[in-house]
Amino acid sequence: MTAGAWAAAWGVAGGVLLVYALWVLYLAVMNLKRAKDAGTLRPWAKRLGAPVLLVGYLLDVLANLIVFTVLLAERPREWLVTDRLKRHKLGTGWRATVAQWFCRDLLDTFDPSGCHCD
Repeated sequence: MTAGAWAAAWGVAGGVLLVYALWVLYLAVMNLKRAKDAGTLRPWAKRLGAPVLLVGYLLDVLANLIVFTVLLAERPREWLVTDRLKRHKLGTGWRATVAQWFCRDLLDTFDPSGCHCD
């Protein structure tokens, strides 16, 4: 395997791990939101959850600027992945299909409102 092929493989692996880490943090934040909406989010849980939200935003911006730029083959117009997916979800073509899959299978189900991408 050439050095370029190794670099590409590591880039793909890093992108997959970045999106996976972002999704795990999304699940945590949505659980915090669920508790807040139910009025059961206690002060210590709120304090301990704040860094999760901050790190989640940082990874969201990085994933949008790096991974989703490659995945959707376009420069971002938005800072966050969800905003980008919302724009594409209502369109047509392969980008809409990708956005609909992410929203339907990975995001909407875990948002307490049931529609994260609307």
